[in-house]
Amino acid sequence: MDSTLTNPYLTNALTAPPPQTYRSERWRERGYHPDLRPISPDSECGTLIGQMGWVGAHAHVHEYLWATAGNMGAVLAETVEDACLIPYNASPRYQLPPQIVVKGLTGRHVLLTKSGSRLDMIGIEHPALNLTLIEVEPDGVHYRMRFGTPDQAALDSNREGIAPPAPTSEMFHYLLIFEQLEEDGFNALVHLQPKFLNLISRTEHGEPDRFYNFLRGYEPETPIIYDESSGIGFVEEKAPGIPELSYESLRLFQNGGNAERHILYWVGHGTFSRGTDLLDAYKHAEYFEAAARMAWEANQQRVDAQAYTEEIVSCILREFNANRETSLQPDIGFEDVNTPSQSDNVYNYP
Repeated sequence: MDSTLTNPYLTNALTAPPPQTYRSERWRERGYHPDLRPISPDSECGTLIGQMGWVGAHAHVHEYLWATAGNMGAVLAETVEDACLIPYNASPRYQLPPQIVVKGLTGRHVLLTKSGSRLDMIGIEHPALNLTLIEVEPDGVHYRMRFGTPDQAALDSNREGIAPPAPTSEMFHYLLIFEQLEEDGFNALVHLQPKFLNLISRTEHGEPDRFYNFLRGYEPETPIIYDESSGIGFVEEKAPGIPELSYESLRLFQNGGNAERHILYWVGHGTFSRGTDLLDAYKHAEYFEAAARMAWEANQQRVDAQAYTEEIVSCILREFNANRETSLQPDIGFEDVNTPSQSDNVYNYP
């Protein structure tokens, strides 16, 4: 796996195919424009494109995915230079479902994977082949695809009926959550379809009141990291790419006014995790898939890998939190090594 966080086409390590070749024609159908200025790898957008490539490769190599299924997105604080984008009036114009209105994103650029793109190819192909940049119009309903698509004139003259590129079908979730929660650190979202979490969700552990408790019992760090953010938001099974899923995801991320939750689980479908950037968002999905994989494989091999009981988990949290408290006692130097420990329970659970 290439560990770079920079797309090779943005650094000229790889170059586009020669004009009027078979590969060049296929690239154009997928949205490549040879006349556009390359996005700088050191810009905000270029950095996020590099992160997308790393995430896709990492998830694929470590087998966190069904095939390479999933999608990613980030809302940009900086707009991308016009020279890197299809001219505004020439870019294809589309409309969101009537239930989704995002006027708060007017004029903003949102980086998204395209529908049908392979996550493992993002880092080794030109960004225009797998990614798009959309710009939301003032009405909050229409948007323009300004990258990763043929322009409108080329689509109008498409005599072969080739399906035009499109943003991920789940873009509605991204736009709604970015508009509502960006100020709370929801700058990037990653949706993966992890194999072992999906397997566990089809067992008795998939019950909403047992799913998170089952996973938190396999790794002491899980309750330490995620209990304060209310664990996993659990979304009952719904068809992907529908507005109802957008609003249910938003509700769970809002978490009753305490928008600290890091990750949702869409039953039987996959994880939806947030972060300040794509690496931050991805680590939460990776964490829970790794915990689920450990539990599943141990049980399949008949290894005695029983989860911690609630009593042990409570003890771990109690000791961890006690050691984080600021002491009110004056500093009187180091304790004598022969002085008995004041802790009632050090690593002897419970």
